Amino acid sequence: MNRHCLMLCLLGLSLPASAMDLKQAWDLLQYQGPIYHAAEHEKQAGLENRAIGQAGLLPQINATAYYNKVNGSQRQRGQDNDLDYDSKGASVRLRQPLFNKQKMAEYRQGQQRADYSVAVFDAKSQDAAVRLADSYFDVLLASETITLARAKLNAFEEQLASAKRRMELGAGTVTDIDESVARRDLAEADLIEAQDNLVNARRKLEEYIGETPASLTTLQPGFTTPPLLPGNLQDWLVKAQTDSPLIHARRHSYELAEEEVNRAKAGHWPTLDFVAGYTAGSSQSISELNQRNQYSSIGLELNIPLYSGGSTSALTRQASANSSKALDELDATRQEVISGTTREYRGVQSGAMRIHALEKAVASNERSLTSTRKGFKEGGTSTNSDVLNAEELLFDARHDLFEAKLNYLMSRLRLASSVGSLGDDDIELVNNYLGPELMVSN
Repeated sequence: MNRHCLMLCLLGLSLPASAMDLKQAWDLLQYQGPIYHAAEHEKQAGLENRAIGQAGLLPQINATAYYNKVNGSQRQRGQDNDLDYDSKGASVRLRQPLFNKQKMAEYRQGQQRADYSVAVFDAKSQDAAVRLADSYFDVLLASETITLARAKLNAFEEQLASAKRRMELGAGTVTDIDESVARRDLAEADLIEAQDNLVNARRKLEEYIGETPASLTTLQPGFTTPPLLPGNLQDWLVKAQTDSPLIHARRHSYELAEEEVNRAKAGHWPTLDFVAGYTAGSSQSISELNQRNQYSSIGLELNIPLYSGGSTSALTRQASANSSKALDELDATRQEVISGTTREYRGVQSGAMRIHALEKAVASNERSLTSTRKGFKEGGTSTNSDVLNAEELLFDARHDLFEAKLNYLMSRLRLASSVGSLGDDDIELVNNYLGPELMVSN
């Protein structure tokens, strides 16, 4: 059973008929996601550089054969003779490099190219996990936005109905009705925009996993924010500079450029090969019939470069400049990783505080709306505008809280990706925050 069949069987056992969660989406992306497969094939192609680099140090064996039919004439001592005979033969030749600095540099480059492809795959696979989670959460946020937009629209319609009743009883004003209508119309426009965002988010998710699920699992009501381990930024920065696949890839790229300098300089060095050959053939001429030749040879071949028009020196200078460029790119990538790690570390820390603050804001806005509605209906201490503003603030706070929770989870994933440790355990950790089924089909 091949790998894809095994994965399909596992998916069939693990995927329930109900909602898809983030872990199942990740498994599906690895099985049939075109972006992930492209990265896999790129790595497989890159690993072949080991064999390609090693091939230059191994014996090269070539065989040739020929068959010629000779038909013509030859003038010899004033007499023309007809030529009509066959000439055929074959030869085998072996060449084994004994000293060749260019081939040695190419061998080391093959190893570095293979290591580079592994580092690039690690970076791309972790980036694919982050992008998948981002597109998954975009669907959840769009769906939650639709739910809140509908609730806000219903609340404004109820407030509009209340303003009309007060107008009929002589306690309301035209301004109250007009303001309620304006808020309702804006809420309806927000709902239309949210529905469009859901369609776009679902299509983006389909790009990654190859299909569009009818339902996903959304955030559970309870949401904890455990402290990071390790608990200080410096430890994360050390880990990022040690294990980041982006830095690894750039380092291999720099080492590859250094070997290119060595390969270019090797153009000044002589090469020494062991050569051996065997030739067998048969032909005939005017003086000799059925001539047969069989001979073998063995020896050493020394090649000393004397002058190449300056190309070797120019190639060396070019390779040296490219090596300096690769070193600068390594330093730039290291700084980018440090900045990204710092940003995501702060995102987790401040994200947790923001969630707690927004939870308080939702609770306080709920109380504020209750009091404002009571003051509007009973005591007259609140106006219609106060009620509409309180409802708007409450729905905004609920939306911001939901979005803050998703951003917190994304910061944890991006932080793990920055230090090169994002894997199935991190996906499972985030997946534990999901539970209730959410219909996301049109």
